[in-house]
Amino acid sequence: MRLVADEGMAAWLDTFPAAAEDFEWDAGNRSKNLKHGVHAEEVEGLFREPIVFAGRIAEPLHDEPRSLLLGRDPDGRLLALIFMRRGEKLRPISCRRMRRKERRVYEDALQSEREKDPPAGR
Repeated sequence: MRLVADEGMAAWLDTFPAAAEDFEWDAGNRSKNLKHGVHAEEVEGLFREPIVFAGRIAEPLHDEPRSLLLGRDPDGRLLALIFMRRGEKLRPISCRRMRRKERRVYEDALQSEREKDPPAGR
C-alpha cells in the first residue's frame, strides 16, 4: 500500500465529532471488521484515544478515495482503519491490528507530539 499526504482529510478528521451517528455502517463493513475481530464500537472508540492520520491510499487505487488511520481502541489494541469519507460521515472499510511498520509510524508520531507539547511541570 502506498500512501500520500492529504491535508484536507487530516483537517476534516481534526473536527470529526466521532459520535455513533457520524459513522456509516451496514452489514458489509460490520461483517468485514468482525472477520478481523473488531466490533463497530471498537472502531468508533479509536477516536477517544490519540489517532494518527497516515495518509490517503494512492495504491491500490479505488473508485472512491480511501485513507488509513492508526489508533488505539479503548482496550489498548493498536488498530489500523481503512476508511472513506462520505459527506460528513466516516465509512469504515476495514479495521485490523496494526502491522509492525504501522506501529512504528504511530508510536513515532505520538512521540513527536509529546516532544512538541510536553506535560506541564517539565
